[in-house]
Order: sequence, then structure tokens, then C-alpha cells
Amino acid sequence: MSTKGLRKSSSDDFNQTTVERVLRLIRLMRRPIRKTRTEYAKLLGVSERSVYRYFNLIESLGFVVMNDADRNCFIGGEDLREAFTDEEAVWVERALQAVGPEHPLTQSVLRKLNMYSEQEEVLDSLIQAGKGQILSLISEAIYQRKQLRLLGYHSANSATRTDRLVEPIELLASHSVLSAFEVRTRANKYFRIDRISSAELTDKPYLFQLEHRASLPDMFGFALPDEGEAMMHIKLDLSMRAALFMRTEHPLSIPYLSIGPEPRRFLLEGPIADPRPLERFIRGFPNESDVIVLSGPEKQFQ
Repeated sequence: MSTKGLRKSSSDDFNQTTVERVLRLIRLMRRPIRKTRTEYAKLLGVSERSVYRYFNLIESLGFVVMNDADRNCFIGGEDLREAFTDEEAVWVERALQAVGPEHPLTQSVLRKLNMYSEQEEVLDSLIQAGKGQILSLISEAIYQRKQLRLLGYHSANSATRTDRLVEPIELLASHSVLSAFEVRTRANKYFRIDRISSAELTDKPYLFQLEHRASLPDMFGFALPDEGEAMMHIKLDLSMRAALFMRTEHPLSIPYLSIGPEPRRFLLEGPIADPRPLERFIRGFPNESDVIVLSGPEKQFQ
């Protein structure tokens, strides 16, 4: 029996949404920039009470939720793992096994070395499985030229989750971004795949194909102006931490990143369509050395 066009039950929606939010919260709490429980609640679009329940779920998975002096919450206990490369961690494991394999301290250290890599593999597997299903439905919608419903799409601008009815056009940036025509707003937009909770293929064919525009997006996913129009350019000097955060949060920025003149520094240079995402990115790093604006419309934020 075909399930196309059928909506999941409210119970299934709740369970899937909860799992997706918990996975996303783990990702957020493993990043360098720590946030308070209130800030996590706003990012996820839930109450602080829900975030507290998510913390309990996260701890039941074996993670340690900690608070710093500023009441920021983060996943603790990873300093040891981050102090070693994978090759070094393997060497330490072999040395411990050779010296005292039965010693309680040996087993304790080995558990700490292996715990987070195993959890990361499980986390990646769960996320990739959900992403693969979404990509499959997007590809089918493009092939059949049918409208697709993006369920629970998380908007970074409004911090809300809504369903979006779209006509998919193409996948960009190694299948991390979807270019699509949104039916409600009658506008061509870009949607981050990792912000889609799930997708649903409809039976409705494309109705607005003449209005589809596959213009190139900027590094933040906003449509660049047509050729010949004025375009904003930025040039940033980034620390390694800021560069990794930029790559993770904004995968379209990867072609614009290059190694900087100083050790462990990177340059980000390219066109942007809207300065607001850049402002949010800069304000996310209180340490001024993480993001140095060399040129661009956001020079005022330094």
C-alpha cells in the first residue's frame, strides 16, 4: 500500500521531532560557543522545561551535561579525547593494554578514549539515515516534477519550525542545500537539508515552473543579485575555531575559505546578498581575535 500523501500520526510526529531535537541539541552543545538553557530553548523552538527533559535524555545516552560559571550548558568530559589525534589515541590504547590490561585505571582510561568516538558514530549514523531519506524524496520530487512538503523546517531567522510546500529545483553544495520555489510566498529560496525534520511527497505536479529561478546562493544561502547588479563583498580573517564553525553552519562557504598568511588562520572572501547573517556570525564570537573583519559591510560590528 502506498503511503504517499499520507500524514504520519501525531504520536509518530512527536517521537520523530523529539529525537531530531535531541540530536540537534547534542550537536549544539558539542560546539565551541556555549549557550544557556534559555538560548538552547530559543534555537530549538521549545520551552526551557523541554530542554531540561532533553538534558536527561542526553545523559541517559552516556553524555555528561555540565554548566560553566556563566550558566552555559555544554557536553563535558571531552577534553581528554580532543587532546589526542586518532593515531595518538590508538597508540595510548595499545600501550595501556600492554602495561596493565587488567588494571581498573586502564579500563577507565580506555572507556574515556573510546566513548565519544562511538557516540559520534551512532549520532552520525542516525542523522545520515534521516538525511538520506529526505534526499531520496527530494530527488524523486525533482524527477517526477511534483510538489514536496518540507515538514518541521527550522528557520534560523525566526527561530520557528513550520511546514513548507515547495517545488524542488536542484540540490547544491554536495547535497547540503536545496534550491526550491516556495508555493506560499511565490519565491525562490534555499533550504538547509539539516534543518528539515522530514519530507512528504505530494501528488500535485509543478504549478509554477515558469517562475523557477536557480540563481546562485551566497555563502549564507541567500540568492545573489543578477549579473550586473551591485553586490556586497566581504573579507574576514578567521581563527581555526571560527573557520570550522563557518564550514559546519554554512557549508556553502567552503569554496570561499582559504588558508591565511598566519599559522592556524583562515581567510573568508566572497560575495554576500544580505549582511544580517554575517552580523550574527560575528556576534557569536566574543573573542575579537576569532573574527577580524578586513573589509565588507559589517566592518561596523568590530
